[in-house]
Amino acid sequence: MNEVEENKSWTRNQILKEKEFKNSEFIAAIVFNIIFLYIVNNLLNWNLSFIAPTFSQVLFILNISIIANILGNIAFLIYQRGWFRSITQIILNAIGFVAAYTLYVIFPFTFQTIAFAYILKFLLIIGMIGLVIATIVEVLRLVFVNILKSEP
Repeated sequence: MNEVEENKSWTRNQILKEKEFKNSEFIAAIVFNIIFLYIVNNLLNWNLSFIAPTFSQVLFILNISIIANILGNIAFLIYQRGWFRSITQIILNAIGFVAAYTLYVIFPFTFQTIAFAYILKFLLIIGMIGLVIATIVEVLRLVFVNILKSEP
């Protein structure tokens, strides 16, 4: 095998290589999401000045997103195949996008400075763009890794 073929083979193997996940990563994500679920569901009770009463309108989708992430990480603890992770991540990204979009549209925050509102809306847009890109990457990984792995 010449050097070009070796480099091509090495590059292909690096692209197709599945990341090794540790159970501690999934457990940490589950714990974080449980804490986040508690916080999100108690924000209105804490009477924070920047949380508007309309926050109750986004609570349902936020709960769905957080619970889906908890269930996804539990599933990853049980089954860690790459194709399963990609499909699950695509679903979680879609739910996360809907949650971010709902937050953007309803925007249940009231800031004394308009700059904070613009910054948060900008961050929500960046987050939605990031979720779209992550979803495209997962779709490509799902398609090409499974197809290329089955080739000789």
